[in-house]
Amino acid sequence: MLRDAPGGVNAQGALVAAGLACLCPLRCACYDEILNLSAREAAPRGGVSASSARYALGVLFTVNLFNHVERQILSGVLPFVQQDFALSDAALGALASAFMILYLLGAIPLGILGDRLARPRLIATGVAVWGTATFLSGLSWSYGQLFSARALVGIGEASFGPTATSMVSDLFVKTRRGLVNALFNAAIPLGGAIGVTLGGMVGSRWGWRDAFLLVGLPSLLLAGLTWRLPDPPRGIQDRVTLVAAPPLKQGLLTLARTPTFVTICAVGMLVAFDVGAFNNWLPLYLHRVKGLSVDEASFWFGVLSAAGGLLGVVTGGAVGDLLARRTPAGHLLTIAFGFLLSAPFGMLLLLNDRRLIFLASLFLAVFFLVLYIGSINALIHNVVPPALRATAVAIFVFTVNLGGGALSPFVVGLVSARRRSLQAALLMLPILVFFAGLIALAAASVVGTDVRRMEQEAEPARG
Repeated sequence: MLRDAPGGVNAQGALVAAGLACLCPLRCACYDEILNLSAREAAPRGGVSASSARYALGVLFTVNLFNHVERQILSGVLPFVQQDFALSDAALGALASAFMILYLLGAIPLGILGDRLARPRLIATGVAVWGTATFLSGLSWSYGQLFSARALVGIGEASFGPTATSMVSDLFVKTRRGLVNALFNAAIPLGGAIGVTLGGMVGSRWGWRDAFLLVGLPSLLLAGLTWRLPDPPRGIQDRVTLVAAPPLKQGLLTLARTPTFVTICAVGMLVAFDVGAFNNWLPLYLHRVKGLSVDEASFWFGVLSAAGGLLGVVTGGAVGDLLARRTPAGHLLTIAFGFLLSAPFGMLLLLNDRRLIFLASLFLAVFFLVLYIGSINALIHNVVPPALRATAVAIFVFTVNLGGGALSPFVVGLVSARRRSLQAALLMLPILVFFAGLIALAAASVVGTDVRRMEQEAEPARG
């Protein structure tokens, strides 16, 4: 049995539980389901205690929050950076792409290590690296220095997502996997919104460099907390007791022969292109095209994406788990219909100039789009063996961002510069989301086969 996290974990777990309850917009639906699930469903033998699991989830949620604050704070200060360094839209887009390219280069190697090393310590090292790099961004006095610092942030963050999600799925029971991952990933829209809003506010008053300095230092404290987290046995919630990572070639072949995994990688590329461009350019779009001030653009983007994002992520996890009890395609159906419903509101956001309508459309477009965040990790973890989960998520992250998110800020900036219209460049995004929804819907027929095969292959290892 793994020991509880040191330092009064029961009290800390209670505080984490209270914090998650306040943050969750579906408190009545998920507080009892997740934070008190141990009263009804005992943890498998050898797993961490309920208080340790809650404490670990709270720490990982907080790390994920700062992860996306530091990732998105650049979007909130783009107008100030552009003015200070006299940059074109293409050069601005390249700053975001620098982060993504280094993030991708590190994703697969660090994901493979996440299936083989102590997960809390690998995560903690990455947190320390990206916090230091964010602080250095605030000390940059040239475009080249800022470009290099943002690239280093990407290397640090590559150690986090795949490894942390595999850890979260081993902390709580399988039947709540979508909702637990949704609570963990609720930090994505919240952190992104805080980053944009904080960047705009601090940049307007004290300068864009101070915004980076402000958010870089807390990561060092979080690195220390993460280092001491308990690491649950891999596959414990799937009742797999003898789990070893397969040779790399065998593991990659297993993933390549899993149709659900291959399909969602293709879907993810379309959506990653959309999300990367949306997060990077929309605050500037609201300022330049819709006529909002920099403060207003950052505020409304932050508030509406945070509200829509939080509600959408948790709803996606809860609905995905509910549907998954009835069909193995439950999580994938949630993802598909979310994309199909998000696309029309995205078009309305871009084409309507009435403030009430385009701001309401922003909220609804985000809400439906991020339904996938609550379900995607649960879907991947349900169709691949436990010993390959960090590797699978790392490959997913690498594939979707290489094909979409890494270049989308630059591509949209380039189209905007050549067409002299940011709106024209952004109009491609809702169309891509709609086609992603159609592909995901078509793939729902293969999920059940992949889930059953994974369970059958794991059977010899069950205790």
